[in-house]
Formats: sequence, structure tokens, C-alpha cells
Amino acid sequence: MKMREWLWGLLATALAAAYLLLMPGYLASERQELTLQSKQESGETFSGIITLWHIVGFKPYQGSLGTWLSDRASAFEKRHFGVFINITAMTPEEFEARLNRGERADAYSFPMGWGYAERFQPLPDVKAELLPALEGTGAQAGETYAVPYALSGYLLLSNSRLEQEKGISLSEETWRADLQDAVDTLTYTYGKKARQRYGMAGSELMAALLGLQCQVAPYDSFKGGGAALALGDIRDAGDMSRLQTAGKGFSYRAWPASSYTDLVQYLAVARDTEPVKLPYIEAYFELILRAYHQASLLEQGLLPAVLLPEEKEAEADIVAAVQTALAEPQVPNTFLYQRYRDELSALAKRALDGDAAARVDLEARMKELVIQGEIQ
Repeated sequence: MKMREWLWGLLATALAAAYLLLMPGYLASERQELTLQSKQESGETFSGIITLWHIVGFKPYQGSLGTWLSDRASAFEKRHFGVFINITAMTPEEFEARLNRGERADAYSFPMGWGYAERFQPLPDVKAELLPALEGTGAQAGETYAVPYALSGYLLLSNSRLEQEKGISLSEETWRADLQDAVDTLTYTYGKKARQRYGMAGSELMAALLGLQCQVAPYDSFKGGGAALALGDIRDAGDMSRLQTAGKGFSYRAWPASSYTDLVQYLAVARDTEPVKLPYIEAYFELILRAYHQASLLEQGLLPAVLLPEEKEAEADIVAAVQTALAEPQVPNTFLYQRYRDELSALAKRALDGDAAARVDLEARMKELVIQGEIQ
């Protein structure tokens, strides 16, 4: 009797092992068969995963642009059975590491100045009414390789306490005319250890475009109280507001710095993406650029890249102010900007040091990059 029970137990174990070994393959086969059948019934020409790598360049005021893209992908997937958009956010450094491992993506979301046109394939005419100033900023030699879908803008941020200590009173109406004097006054040494406090921190290029002559400290100097003024973006203002709310920050003021911005995010298709995926990627891009979805960018503290059918203002005051300042943005061509980025940085440093010739060259180069004309 015991031998019989042992044999039955052995048989049951063998059957269970066979079930565990074979059933996953069977279920996968059935799932694939059902997907193919449903695809045929729904008229889809492709089923599978489309990968989009979101290269993080600048962050939104609140939330995550990667999450925003994923939400749009979910809306897209509901309309295309069996087609999935996989969004992965990463830094440029993480992208390089993945590329070196032989990984690749079908499409990209990337900031201005990342990726030459040769990395992408030409896009057809995207059905979206882009802001006039953004048209052509993703083109090269008459071909469109990238389409803009979100942008941010620069701000002049001021530490209110340090302004008051030095008797500085910048105003929204006159700060441009008073900025150089304010920077000079707010640059000094203090304390027994003769610590340096800088008048300006943040974007050197933006400081040079505003005509300043000064040393520009890294932006973190402003956050730590080592600089009185800074040229940052909407995200930086958001960080300051959150620090204030948590009782860790300081009182600050902010104004839109310019109608110029290079804080633009683009969409593009990888050059070697399979042709069968292209209609779906293009349809996803068009969904992202629809006015309804574009308007929701304001909730992220970002600005839409298309003309909205109805005036819609951001709820956050600082975002609304930048929205007004960038009603007609001055935006470089992304591929030219990347090509000349090192030169722009070098010219900006020289202009900040008082090199008049470098300032002339910088202005000439910017007029070439920004087709709309003069930076304001």
C-alpha cells in the first residue's frame, strides 16, 4: 500500500511539474493568438511595444513630464488595441550608458541641444498649430526631424533680505535698467573669513544676453545664500516656493527675464525605427500636440507649444507671468544650438568679462540661431 501511495505521489509530482513547465508557454501562445485575432478584427497593422526614452533636460514646476507623457500614452493605448507606449525617463548620462550596452529606443523626448538631426528620421507634417516662433526649430536643410511640445522660460530671482541689507530695490518695471548697478552692489565679501557673496548666479548665457559684466556663480549659490540674484527658470521658482512652505527657504521675488528661451522639449523618431511602428508613433505625437492635452501642461508649470483655441492662463502667478512674457518666444533652432553651444558658452564668458568684441559676436550668433530677430 505504501508503495502504491508513493507511486501515485510521484506521478502527481511529475504532472504538476509538467503543468508548471508547459502552461506558461501555452498561455503566452494563446495570448499572442488572441492579440493577433483582435488586431485583425480591430484593423491594427501592428501589435507590441513602442519604446520612448524621455531625456530629462529641465524639469516642470511640479509633477513629472515623464508621468505626463505616460498619461498621454495610456489615452493612446485605449484607442489602439495591442499597441503599448513604454516611457522611460533618464538623464543624458544614463542614455549614453544604455546606448553603450546596445540598447535603443523607437522614439525620443529630448531637450533643446540634445541629439543631432542625423540621429533621427524625417517627420511628416504634424497636424498641430504650433506657435509661429517654434516652427522650423526642429528642422535641418528643409526637413523636419523634431517637433516641439513643451517649453519653459527664464526668471530673474532675487533674495529679498539681501536686497534690503544693501539698499537695493529692484522693481518689475525698472529692473533691466538697474540690474548692472544692483549686481555690482550685491557682489562683496563678508564675515571674518572674508567669504564671497556674488551678485549673480545661474545662466551665464542669459546674463550675457542681458548685457551684464560680472562673475556668474553656479545656481546653487543662490539657493544657499551665497548669491543675491539668479537667472533660473520656472522649476527653480517652484523649488524656492516649496522650501518656503517647508520653513527652510527665504523670501524671494521673481520676474520673467526675457522673451528668449532655449528650454524647449522635442519629440523625434529614431532613424532605424521599424516602418510598421511609424504610423503609431506619429499618431501618439499628434495626440500629445492636441490643444486639450497641451493645455494640461500649464498644470505642470510648463507652457504649451501650440496655439490654444481659447485663452487659458496658468493658475500659478509666476507661470502666468512667464506665459505672458513668452507669448512670442525667441527660440533657437535646436540642431544649430547644439552645434554652437560650446561657442556660445565661450562667447558668453568673454562678454561677461567685458570683452566688447565677444559681445558683438555673441549677438550676431544669436541672431543667426533665433530667426525671429533681436533678443529682448
